[in-house]
Amino acid sequence: MWHKLVTGTGQRLREPKLVLFRNSVQSACGFAQLATGPFYCPGDEKVYLDLDFHEILQIKLGADGNFAVAYIIAYEVGHYMKKLTGTREILNDARMRGNNQKSVSQLTVRLKLQADLQAGFWIHHAQQMFNIMGPATLKKR
Repeated sequence: MWHKLVTGTGQRLREPKLVLFRNSVQSACGFAQLATGPFYCPGDEKVYLDLDFHEILQIKLGADGNFAVAYIIAYEVGHYMKKLTGTREILNDARMRGNNQKSVSQLTVRLKLQADLQAGFWIHHAQQMFNIMGPATLKKR
């Protein structure tokens, strides 16, 4: 979906890599474990997803099916898109300039909300292009 949208602008999209792991993993952003949760590492342009986290979503939180995981991956890819567009650099610049913690926290929240928005954007377009949400995804709990 992102390829279709990005290449329509004349740009080329490098795909982030997905790393599936259990318990812990070493990334360019450091050591991560289950408590870290899924994350995007800009240092190596990889999305990391702990398979144990996936099981917790399904078993303990009742997120049946693949949609919850697809959304999480879309959210982390949203962070990747922020890196590609340079939006992430605004936060890095604020940290480098020594902006106060409140200002940096506000920028962090904005980046997370933008990644969430892009995940929603992905859901909308993926549904339009591939009809990814069946009746089980749309059922009410």
